[in-house]
Amino acid sequence: MSKDKEERKRFSTLENALHVLELFSVEEPELGISEIANKLGIANSTAHRLVTSLRSEGFITKDAHTNLYRLGTSILALGNVIIKHSKVYNISQSILKSLVQQTNETAHIAVLREFEAMYLNKIVCSHPVRLLSYVGKCNPVHCTSTGQVLLAHQSKRFIEELFQKKLQRYTSKTIIDPASLLDRLQKIKKQGYALSVEELHKGVSSISAPIYNLKGNVIASVTIAGPVQRINNNMTSNLVKSVIQSANEISQLLHYR
Repeated sequence: MSKDKEERKRFSTLENALHVLELFSVEEPELGISEIANKLGIANSTAHRLVTSLRSEGFITKDAHTNLYRLGTSILALGNVIIKHSKVYNISQSILKSLVQQTNETAHIAVLREFEAMYLNKIVCSHPVRLLSYVGKCNPVHCTSTGQVLLAHQSKRFIEELFQKKLQRYTSKTIIDPASLLDRLQKIKKQGYALSVEELHKGVSSISAPIYNLKGNVIASVTIAGPVQRINNNMTSNLVKSVIQSANEISQLLHYR
């Protein structure tokens, strides 16, 4: 085998191994070989070989009673290192806590991950609503204020690529028409924040504002989320100001002017 072919094979194996790790989540913390193979569209033997390699390095562990696999200590440690050394994560901690105290709502920091918004940090308020959010969780960009405020500052090409995909409806208020969503994004960019009311979860609203880096690029967002009784069109003025202020403070710490 030529050196070029060997290199391509190693890259392909690494890529598949990363895909295996991405299958595990809070909703599905344990998986069997057949499940892994089916989800990735590969043979059981290939899945077993990948899992065995990952297990030898401590990235996956096997339950002796169920014979199912779950993430091991190596991947958890790696995840903690990435999060703890993230500049946005570190400098936003105290600001996010202050935002929770000001608004009495749960606050998040999120970043764009392909066509999803991934939560980098989360601080829960004293009376939270049930949210399917946690650090590392990804939500669609088209129906969350977190995703929409990030999407509003992306290139035209990026947005067009999103529109080529079928936008999934989650509630009766989810925007799935590209033209309507584009109008929303233009409004968000102009006003400097996003308000989402029951677009992903019924009874839940959220407000988000963009975080800028030194070059003036939007790299993350600050979000508060709560029930529609506390976050709605008639009660957002002070909440919006608090979210924008928090986003601006983080942006300033990232040397944005």
